[in-house]
Amino acid sequence: MDAQAGAPEKGDTKTLEPIVSHEHGTADSIRHRVWQVPIQLTLTSGFGFLVDQMILVAISLLTPQSAMEFGPQYPTLLSASNYAGLFVGAIILGGFADNIGRRLIWQLSIFAVSVAALLVAAMPNWAGLNVMLAILGFFGGGNLAIDLTLLAESIPRKWGFVLSGLAAIWGLGNTLTGLIAWPLLVTFGCESGSTPATCHKEDNMGWRYLYITVGGLCLIMAAIRAFVLSTLESPRWLVSCGRVPEAVDILNKIAAINKADYAASADDFIRMEVSINQTRSLSENLQRAKRLVTGGKQIWLMACLALMWMLIGIAYPLYTVFLPYYLASHGASFGESSNYTTYRDWTVSSVVGIFGPFLSMWMVSNKWLRSKKSLFITAAISAIFSGAFTTVRNDAQNLAFSCMINFWLNALYAIVYSYTPQSLSVENRGLGNGLAMALGRMSSLSAPFIATFGDVTSPVPIFVACGCFVLIGLIGLAVPVDTEPFSY
Repeated sequence: MDAQAGAPEKGDTKTLEPIVSHEHGTADSIRHRVWQVPIQLTLTSGFGFLVDQMILVAISLLTPQSAMEFGPQYPTLLSASNYAGLFVGAIILGGFADNIGRRLIWQLSIFAVSVAALLVAAMPNWAGLNVMLAILGFFGGGNLAIDLTLLAESIPRKWGFVLSGLAAIWGLGNTLTGLIAWPLLVTFGCESGSTPATCHKEDNMGWRYLYITVGGLCLIMAAIRAFVLSTLESPRWLVSCGRVPEAVDILNKIAAINKADYAASADDFIRMEVSINQTRSLSENLQRAKRLVTGGKQIWLMACLALMWMLIGIAYPLYTVFLPYYLASHGASFGESSNYTTYRDWTVSSVVGIFGPFLSMWMVSNKWLRSKKSLFITAAISAIFSGAFTTVRNDAQNLAFSCMINFWLNALYAIVYSYTPQSLSVENRGLGNGLAMALGRMSSLSAPFIATFGDVTSPVPIFVACGCFVLIGLIGLAVPVDTEPFSY
């Protein structure tokens, strides 16, 4: 057969789409033969979950401590700066990943996060703190989006459930940050109720030590990515660019690493016009981006993803960014208001949350449940425990419900985070995943205003989150595509 037979004419997008789909299917079929579960890439992609959660948790712990030192009028709006950065970063870095490749953004974003985190600790005033947290959010928002995109494209579809299990590292980020902050903020922080007149820099170094530690850990992770467990470019992305020979070369390198007998060749693929450019023009990028909203099924998918992420963006901060406030206020009601009790409860509930994504991993790999039903079940249970939280009357109940909510929320979020990149086409997976996350970050901007101008210690935010979870579950049943169950 002629190598160019059946090749699409230039500009023939109707012909190109099925050919692109065939090429991606071919790449996935070859990966089934040459690739086991990429443990190294899975671990280093997990850094994205770890960094993302460490950023969010560190801000929630930083806010009350830094507010006592700087005395801003609206301290709870600090996280809004970070969410603004997360919003912009997810879109811009996601778009860059579709244009110049996954690998470069994957490596540079986490390094930039480490530098920004270290600079946060050096900020001398409230304005500087807001600026650096926005920059930190910019690179952090792109980092997680690209981690999920790269891993989704680097494992066979039957192993897609690994993406859900990876979110267990999210809970680990919660726990690790809590364990770091617990001694630092208690030992080197101002007591609750202090003011700028009584809380000076030398008395309040705990949050600075926290960010120095977080930044140092991110720097170590960046070094591991770059020099110890480096990765190759995504074969699927290369195929989507028409760079089949490069994709074949990488697939064969993967085969050699895994000691597989199979060798891929360009003849395994339908030949497309090979791109000689490493990047695309603006018009080419816009044309490809339009495919995100082309066709009824695709429009419905993007609408469902957008709503799901926006609802998560509202609900999630109400239980994470402001959880220390909630725990502290209820601790006071129960006669336990010390920093020690607050951070102890935070750490315990975070440890329990680690195990939620492991349940998600089993659920989405089950041929009957898969992602759609799993979304509904985990969202419904999250809503039930959210509503039940209002019945808490003592410290033991407060801690128990915090643990259960963390467990089921992490289970739910693990499915949403893994479903999104798997449901999108390779051509625009970076941008689509980034846009979905960006919408979540944008809606998260509402949470600081709720905390500032409402009563975050009342049950109202709990009922708001409860309603969001119910809607997420219903949307989960309505999405037009499902993930593949695990098969041997």
